[in-house]
Amino acid sequence: MKITKENAVAQVTSSVSSIFTKEDVLFLINSIEVKKGISPQDIERVVDNIMSSLENNSDELVDRDSCEFEISYNNRLEVTEVPIQFDYIREAIENNLCEFEGGEEEDDQEDDQTGYVESECN
Repeated sequence: MKITKENAVAQVTSSVSSIFTKEDVLFLINSIEVKKGISPQDIERVVDNIMSSLENNSDELVDRDSCEFEISYNNRLEVTEVPIQFDYIREAIENNLCEFEGGEEEDDQEDDQTGYVESECN
């Protein structure tokens, strides 16, 4: 049986006190933060914001100073390597996700189980 925060408050209010006062228990229950789920509209909005950010700053996506070219048959110029600025893409994604959560970036922390570096938002 899943109990909601409202049901817990109602049960505590109607119960007899024990070693903890009703006020203590109610304070504890009310201090619990309930996380909202992410709707498909929220995901679409975040993806649209990320895409707009990348499109508006498309000059930042490629490291033009490091592009490599070759002259091939018939003096044809071919691009052989175009380095992508993955850090810029990561930053654009993090900034938009932090805005979605309504917070700002904090220090990056490495997850002990996965080894990935995670950036937290306030």
